[in-house]
Amino acid sequence: MMQGFETSAPVGRILVGGSGLAAEMTVAALAAHLPPHVAILRVDAGDQRGSDLFYGSVTAPSAYAFNLSVGVDERRLILDSDTSFSWGTRYADWGGRGWMQGFALPFPVIDGVQLHQYLTLVAADGIAPYVAGVQAARRGVFVHPPREGDGQHPLARAEYGYQFDPADYAALFAAAVPAGRVERVAGSVVGVDVAEGVIAGVRLDDGGLVRADLYVDCSGPAALLLSALASDWQGDRRIGITVEDRASADEAPLRTVRVSPEGWQSETPLKGRVRHIRVSTAGAVEATTGRRSRGWVGNCVGIGQAVAMVEPLTPAPMMLLERDIERLLTLIPVRHDMGVEACEYDRRFADDHDHVDLFQRAFFTADGLPDGPYWQAAKARAVPEKLARKLGMFAERGVLVAYDLEPFHPEDWTILHMGMGLRPARHDRLADRADPARVRQFLMKMAGDIEAAVAKLPPARIYRAQLEQYLKRGMV
Repeated sequence: MMQGFETSAPVGRILVGGSGLAAEMTVAALAAHLPPHVAILRVDAGDQRGSDLFYGSVTAPSAYAFNLSVGVDERRLILDSDTSFSWGTRYADWGGRGWMQGFALPFPVIDGVQLHQYLTLVAADGIAPYVAGVQAARRGVFVHPPREGDGQHPLARAEYGYQFDPADYAALFAAAVPAGRVERVAGSVVGVDVAEGVIAGVRLDDGGLVRADLYVDCSGPAALLLSALASDWQGDRRIGITVEDRASADEAPLRTVRVSPEGWQSETPLKGRVRHIRVSTAGAVEATTGRRSRGWVGNCVGIGQAVAMVEPLTPAPMMLLERDIERLLTLIPVRHDMGVEACEYDRRFADDHDHVDLFQRAFFTADGLPDGPYWQAAKARAVPEKLARKLGMFAERGVLVAYDLEPFHPEDWTILHMGMGLRPARHDRLADRADPARVRQFLMKMAGDIEAAVAKLPPARIYRAQLEQYLKRGMV
C-alpha cells in the first residue's frame, strides 16, 4: 500500500481537471450536491474548445431537470445565453427519406395497446400528425407545454430540449457555482504521478504538485488524468467537425440535418445566429469515436469525452455527459477504497454508451445513403445483435424491444423506426378488438386537435423575446 494512503480514510478532497463544458458542468454539480466539508479543487487540463464542438448543438429534454438541479434555471439560460428552445431534429433527406425526430412524453396506450399498433391497423401514413412537438416544429412556433392540471391539452405530451453553443452553455454553469465553494488551482496539468495503481498527485506547469482523494478527469479526449492509469480505447472510426456561425434572426425551434456526399451537415438556430456544422472524415477538429473499457480506474473517474467520443448526430453526446455526472454524484465514495463504486460506475457507463450506440447506429442501416469514405466507414460497422432484434421485431410485429434504463425512450425509437420507413408487417391482435372506423375517427380527432392548438402558437422568436421582457421586469 502506498505510504500515507489509508483505504478506510474519508474522502475529503476532490480534484476536477478540465477546461471545457464537461468540467464546468461537473464542478457545478459537485458544488450543488456535496456537503461543505468536502473540498472541491479545479485545475485546468488542456484546451477543450475544439473537442467541445463534438457535444453538438442540441440537448434532450433531460437537460431541463439536470440544469435546475445544479443551479442553472431557465431564467438564466434565456437572459444570459444564446440558447434557444428545440422540439428536436429534422432529418431532411436521410437515405431518401425525411422526418422530424421530435421529443415526446409516452404516447397514449389505449385498452392496453400502443398507439403505433393502431396506426398499423388502419395503415396510417406515419406518426408525425400525432406528435405535437413535431407539428409545432414544422410551423416554427413554440410555447412551454402545459403540465399539471391540463393533461388533456393537445400539447400536454410535448417535450422540448435546447439548442446551444457549448462555450456559451458552459458559461452558465460556471456562473452558477457559489463564490468561495471551489478552490481554483493556478497552473495547468502537465503530468500525473502514479503509485500502486492510483494517482498520487497531479503536476502543474508552474512546478506545483496537487493531491486529492478522488480525481475527476474532464480533460476531453486527451484524458490527461485517466490515461495515466489506463490507455485502452475501443473504436477507430475517425471523424472531423467544422463549425461556422452566421448572423440570423431565425430562431426556429428545430435543428436540421442534411446528408452530403462527404458526410452530414446541420443548421441550428440560436439567438441572433445560426450554427452550421459539417461532419465528415476530416475537419477543423478531428476525433476518434468510441469509448474506454473502464470509466473509473483506481481513484480517477472520467467524465464526458475523457471516456467516450460520440458523433453529434443526435442529442446523444449531451445525454451521456449528463448521465456521467449524475452517476458520479450517486457514487461519490466515502473511503479511499473505491472498488465497489468503480465497478458500478463502469457497469452503468458501458450500458449507457452501448445503448446510445444502438440508436445512433440505426441511422446507418437506412437504404440510399451515399458511398463516400465517411459513409463507407459508418456502414462498415457490424450491426449488433441487440439492434438487429430492435429493427427486426418492429418490422415484423411492431414490438418495441427495450433494454434496461436506455437513454433513448420507446417514443424516440417509435419515431425513428417510422421515420426511416419501417412499417410493421402485422399489428398487435389485441388492436382488432377496436372498430377500425372508430380508430380512424379517434386518430383524425387527435391530429385535428394538435393542428388546431399549434396554429394558435406564436413564432419561437417572438415567444422568446416576450419571455425575455417578462423575466427582465422581475415578474418571476
